[in-house]
Amino acid sequence: MSKKKRKVEWSFDFEDMGERFRQLFGDIMGDEVEVKSAELFALREGATSAHIEIDFSVGKASLIALPTDSDNLFEAQINYIGEYEFEVSGLEERFIALRQKGRFPRGVGHIIGNNNDLNWDIALAPKVPYHLSVKGGIGETEIDLSNLLADVVKLETGVGKVALTLPAQDRAFAASIDGGVGKTDVVIPAGSGGELDISGGVGEVTITVAADAAVRLMTDAGIGKVNLPDSFIRIKGEDHFVGISGVWESANFAGAKKQIIIDYDGGVGSFSLRHSPEI
Repeated sequence: MSKKKRKVEWSFDFEDMGERFRQLFGDIMGDEVEVKSAELFALREGATSAHIEIDFSVGKASLIALPTDSDNLFEAQINYIGEYEFEVSGLEERFIALRQKGRFPRGVGHIIGNNNDLNWDIALAPKVPYHLSVKGGIGETEIDLSNLLADVVKLETGVGKVALTLPAQDRAFAASIDGGVGKTDVVIPAGSGGELDISGGVGEVTITVAADAAVRLMTDAGIGKVNLPDSFIRIKGEDHFVGISGVWESANFAGAKKQIIIDYDGGVGSFSLRHSPEI
């Protein structure tokens, strides 16, 4: 009997998943909850580097750069439920942490799906090297580090959609993503180089790089597909019944001064690497 290659198709209804979560929280937690607001900041004065830890809560979340003339190192505007913890310490080497405190209060189910009620919007000063550790919450999260310096980026996605843009910097980045449940989109700006380790959860992962980026992909996919540009060359590996493992490289990888190395350990869902001439 001749051997036949088989492709496993996999799909996931994210809208249905979100609705199921909303129903679950609503059934468990009831209908009444108080939404509170806070504005938080930490002055930049004397800081030459910073370690930032953020544990997002429920609702929409964002992380961007402050204007270059800002006196602050850290700013946050949050509409939240329950209680939060905000910690600032250190001088030249600053440590800042913002996180949800304790369990969600009774009644969060009533507004779990209303992203206009709940948001955590955070901004950091540019031109300061960061070590970033971010945990996603429940909802949509947008993290744009393109105008920031970050040698280390650690992201644990929660439940929902996450869009991450890595720094556009001369120094190499070291980034890791621990997948949760939902869709994760990552943009690596043109001219950037470094390592990206991804541990897949349940959902789709899409990486966008410049058309001339020098990329090596190492993958051990779980249940799902791996989609790559036709120009990529497979160095080793093979397709399996329920997944794909191997190593691929762009044609210009070996001689490139700046290289992007992606290590993808798949979960349940698809992985796509695509070119964008606009970055």
